Amino acid sequence: MPRAHTPEEIERIRERLLQAGREGFPRVGLAKLTIADLAREAGIGKGSFYRFYDSKEELFLAIQEEEEARFKAALLEEVARASDGRKALTTLMLATATRLDDHPFLRLLLDPSTLGELTLRMPPERLAAHRENDRDFFVSLVHEWKQRGWLRPELDPNLAFDVLTAVFVVSVQRELIGEETSRRATAELADALADRWCP
Repeated sequence: MPRAHTPEEIERIRERLLQAGREGFPRVGLAKLTIADLAREAGIGKGSFYRFYDSKEELFLAIQEEEEARFKAALLEEVARASDGRKALTTLMLATATRLDDHPFLRLLLDPSTLGELTLRMPPERLAAHRENDRDFFVSLVHEWKQRGWLRPELDPNLAFDVLTAVFVVSVQRELIGEETSRRATAELADALADRWCP
């Protein structure tokens, strides 16, 4: 009978699987990367994969959420230096666009084929929880800025999240309109929203 893995070994294998996904998913995509590929890169048998994750989609989301946590921490660090609502909002929108280059994995979630795979294979409640995590982050930020008097009291935090999500989607597709055009458009949107949302 094979020897059971120690907690330390389990953690090392989990990290190897995460690393295999970090490298493999951006390279070939969610649909083409197989569990056998991931297991081989992590140095384990295919059957052992399921001791760690129920599916490759679950591994994908685990990596995505890890990347998002780092991304959000970097955003908070940048907006913390803002002295008013206009600067905070502009910084948030511009930083969201520019910092995506540091987190290319985040772009995968907006790829139609990736979204299709996740929608097909993941429980709807799991995807909904992932989306709500993003909403909670931005809604709490809007509440904090409203308490500081940086945003108009009547601003609906959920509407603000939806608008910022639309900006994010445009930002990740900036190669379609060009880097400079995208940057100018994002700055213009930030100014327009600040005029509407800030007192």
